[in-house]
Amino acid sequence: MIHYQKNSLSLGDNSEEFLTEDAGGLPFVCYYDESRLFTGNHIPWHWHNWLELNYLDKGSYQIHTPEGDIEAGQGELVFINKNILHAYDFPEPVNYYSYTFDSRFLAGEYGSFLDRKYFSPVLNSKSLAVLHIKPDTPRRIRMIGHVLELTDVLREEPEGYELFVREIMSRFFLLLLEETKDVLLKERRGSDRDLERMKQMLQYIYTHYSEPIGLEEIAGAADISPRECTRCFRRSIDRPPIRFLIDYRAQMAAMMLWRTDDSISSIAEKCGFVSDSYFGKKFRDIYGCAPRDYRKKQKK
Repeated sequence: MIHYQKNSLSLGDNSEEFLTEDAGGLPFVCYYDESRLFTGNHIPWHWHNWLELNYLDKGSYQIHTPEGDIEAGQGELVFINKNILHAYDFPEPVNYYSYTFDSRFLAGEYGSFLDRKYFSPVLNSKSLAVLHIKPDTPRRIRMIGHVLELTDVLREEPEGYELFVREIMSRFFLLLLEETKDVLLKERRGSDRDLERMKQMLQYIYTHYSEPIGLEEIAGAADISPRECTRCFRRSIDRPPIRFLIDYRAQMAAMMLWRTDDSISSIAEKCGFVSDSYFGKKFRDIYGCAPRDYRKKQKK
């Protein structure tokens, strides 16, 4: 089954996205996402312990991870490993299929023979966080072909389609193992300590963005110094913590402008901006227009 009209994320206390199994308890879910449904053409930083595979049906997007930024276009795949912090920006209208699944859908129970031999090396790798798959080699073309076949099965849902999905994904994963033989040898991922610190600090921002917080408070959430906090943000998402805080406040304000009739002054205060003028300036810097104009555009 393909789910449509997703327009937000459900995040837990540590910025983990809540993912629910499909009807019947199948640990595999497919969404058809449209960028226009997400506030500000942006999906905030988050992570989940399921694997994710995105196929771009139309347009292009930027995906941000601690390893860097990737720009993917129409007809391309992006594989995202479990527990990887990531965010999306949509510079143009984008439609894409998002397949999220637990490794046990293919490997069986955690710690099983298949899990230990074929899946754990990839899932626990410090080198393979994200893989951008373009149709530029025979193997990658086959990988994309499997995903297109998978989409057809999910759309048509023939009798026993769950078994077809598992079989197709198993073939895809075998090709993924071939594709990443060399990648797994490279250490490109940030340290586990940085990952845990970022989860703590991001969640603090998500919870307290409406309050008068600053660098010291954000650093305190992970029990580190302000200087180390700045370095950790730079290493992980290449953005200073205060810049991220302002961006997130503006994103929350954009959502309120779109979905509520609250006054602009009230929204500025609720989102932690010290004054209407400061709010207006920062909002224009990020969204390219005044809050009032943004609201009019979204209301249309």
